[in-house]
Amino acid sequence: MIIERSELISKCLDSGRSATPQRISIVDELNHSGKNLSAYDLLGRLKDKGQAFNISTIYRVLDFWIEMDVVHKIDSSNTFLMCNDSHTNHFHVLLHCSMCNSIEESCQVSAQLSLPESNKFSIKDGQVIEFQGFCSKCK
Repeated sequence: MIIERSELISKCLDSGRSATPQRISIVDELNHSGKNLSAYDLLGRLKDKGQAFNISTIYRVLDFWIEMDVVHKIDSSNTFLMCNDSHTNHFHVLLHCSMCNSIEESCQVSAQLSLPESNKFSIKDGQVIEFQGFCSKCK
């Protein structure tokens, strides 16, 4: 699912943050890729399109979009993926195929998960849970 550029800009402005050309270029590239990419993948793709960024800018912008709940970081592969749902009070579950490296965000799985409430521990907002396995193509 591709998020409209106007929605991304509105998300920035609603939070009191700027929708800078760098932020929009980088998230547009990730958004239109349709898959998870590393920061270096993004750097190369943008360079191929004539846009010069340094890697620290890419990471800084990705951190911004993670904070804005637009991008997920996949820790196991150090890649990034656009969020495909609206963060409505549930965990974000990523199904990561170990064979082809594809990643699917599953709202069906996340809607079934619940953790007991505790006074000793509170879960951070925007929590991502990643399951390793095999997609239907690679089974």
